[in-house]
Amino acid sequence: MRSRWLLLIQLVWILGCESAPAPLPDSAAILLQEATTALNENAPGRAISLAEQAGQIAPGHPHPHFIPGQAHYVSGNYTEARRSWEMASRLEPENWVWLQTLGDAAFQQADYQASLDYYLRAIRIHPDAVSWHGAAGAYWEMGLTEDSWNACHQALILDPDYAPAYISLAMIAEHGGELEEARNYVEQALSLSPDNLASLLAAGRLARLSGNEDYAVSVLSKALEQVPGHPEILYNLAMALLQAGKGEQAATLLEALDTEKSLPNRLPPGHEVR
Repeated sequence: MRSRWLLLIQLVWILGCESAPAPLPDSAAILLQEATTALNENAPGRAISLAEQAGQIAPGHPHPHFIPGQAHYVSGNYTEARRSWEMASRLEPENWVWLQTLGDAAFQQADYQASLDYYLRAIRIHPDAVSWHGAAGAYWEMGLTEDSWNACHQALILDPDYAPAYISLAMIAEHGGELEEARNYVEQALSLSPDNLASLLAAGRLARLSGNEDYAVSVLSKALEQVPGHPEILYNLAMALLQAGKGEQAATLLEALDTEKSLPNRLPPGHEVR
């Protein structure tokens, strides 16, 4: 997720200075570059402070609102993130980056209709795989499985190498009981992004459900190394170990799972594990 944010920041710098309502003074631009560095160094408080200073220099410019929104988002404060990005969008209504990030924030707030609306508005301005994939997640949460499926395929039409869309298609197929089809989608995702956490989790879960415990243990262990304590990984790894006759190891993981109840426990089709 962090790499996607850095890409969005780059797009803001490339696209925004020409299309923004007012020129960005050099002093404000320097502060925003420092704020971006602070975000990359995992210092969201400093990033917000620097961006606010930039906003005082350029009060009518949308960019100083983008970075605080990102800082709040990565800190889990989705209400403040959405508020910041709404301000940016009001100042520059046709910027698809603001709309895409608003879709992300609304999704995390479980405001799925608003999330979908933001993604579709972004698509009308700038069709891309990320927005279509976000729309797929919103459709899924609203119970619109066919629309979610179609949105994933729209994402792949625009970018055939967009691995998250294959993972989402795998999840939808798995939900419908089509395990072989789901495995095919997961294999495509893994071929594009072998170390992607969502791909590893999906591959391990499907392997477990198909009775391939050894492979499930292998890929889920690799996933757990990336995010120790992630509950869905812990659960599937424990079940795979149990199926493989390794009850003691499974019990240890299940004990760890009990202490992680506050963590997210699912992967909606529109979003990767963070």
